[in-house]
Amino acid sequence: MACLTLLTAATTPAIAALPPHYQRQAEFAAVLEAATVAMGIGRLIDAVEMTGPDAFMVKSGGCSVIVRIVDAPKKKEPGWVGPREFEARADAVVC
Repeated sequence: MACLTLLTAATTPAIAALPPHYQRQAEFAAVLEAATVAMGIGRLIDAVEMTGPDAFMVKSGGCSVIVRIVDAPKKKEPGWVGPREFEARADAVVC
């Protein structure tokens, strides 16, 4: 019985927080997507700079936009463990 329990526990998918480098990669992809939508597909992104916790400045030529990572509304019950649920929101483009 103990072996069956161990086998079952080992084969069920684990939902846990992402390791930091994968979390940052997910945030970075969301920042790029939000900046592309805000600036338009015609502007090539030249640089992305992290300006603070959950804040990125995205530059394209003479224009820039601040994109912020904000936590998504909680849909899970308290105590739930898993990857951070977030949205990337772009401020107004400054040229």
